Amino acid sequence: MIDEILIRIFFNQWAVLLIVSLLLLLMSEAGYRLGILSHRKNAHAAESIGGNVQGAVLGLLGLLLGFSFAMSVSRYDARRALVNHEANSIGTTWLRADFLPSPQREEIRDLLVRYTRLRIEGFAMAGNDKELAPVRKETWDIHNQLWAKGVSASKLNPTPLSVAFITSLNETIDLDATRVAALRNHVPGAVWLLLLVVSGCGAWASGYGSGTNGTRSIFNQFVFPLLIAVVITLTADIDRPTKGIIGLSQKPLEDLLENIQPAKP
Repeated sequence: MIDEILIRIFFNQWAVLLIVSLLLLLMSEAGYRLGILSHRKNAHAAESIGGNVQGAVLGLLGLLLGFSFAMSVSRYDARRALVNHEANSIGTTWLRADFLPSPQREEIRDLLVRYTRLRIEGFAMAGNDKELAPVRKETWDIHNQLWAKGVSASKLNPTPLSVAFITSLNETIDLDATRVAALRNHVPGAVWLLLLVVSGCGAWASGYGSGTNGTRSIFNQFVFPLLIAVVITLTADIDRPTKGIIGLSQKPLEDLLENIQPAKP
């Protein structure tokens, strides 16, 4: 439920930056106004309380920002490693097709070329279920065709070499589900909600600290909230690699496709 709401609100990185920036700036201004009221009533007590509150909240915020950023980066690294792994697996399967008799060898290699092209196209559509549905169906069709032809060729030529091909093909098929699961593995919505709440409290505490001193601080009330918004935006951008500034390169698969597809006449 939380994930669906956040996806609708944060539909791209610019929306994240705008919404979070406005939220934190408003919280900072609210904190400043309350701090001014406290300063007028009892300046010394207000400064003491403001400093303690600000230190505690900002410490918690720094811890949570680091935790969320680390979660996003670890997922990004896992997805990037899977792209290399899949490219290597498809390439190995394509090479081991040499162990199979003709015409299955040529048919399987043609299917692998189509499959590699489909993997690249499918990644660009990730996140759009309507556009992705036909691609997923075609992916499964190619899986079934590859497996059927591989089993047929192995029965005709049951050797350890054909078994090696089947093993490689099985890994290639399994990696599809692994990559799909990795793309769907995001920072939980509850973590994002907690991060927004604590960030709002941090911006409020920062503004409150300025108010208790009796003067506006450009850093506390404007620069600091915007810096938090930028960090949250970057974290969200890394967490969703199919959209945004920091994309997930498909270069290993693109290089593989260039090497295995038939040369143009």
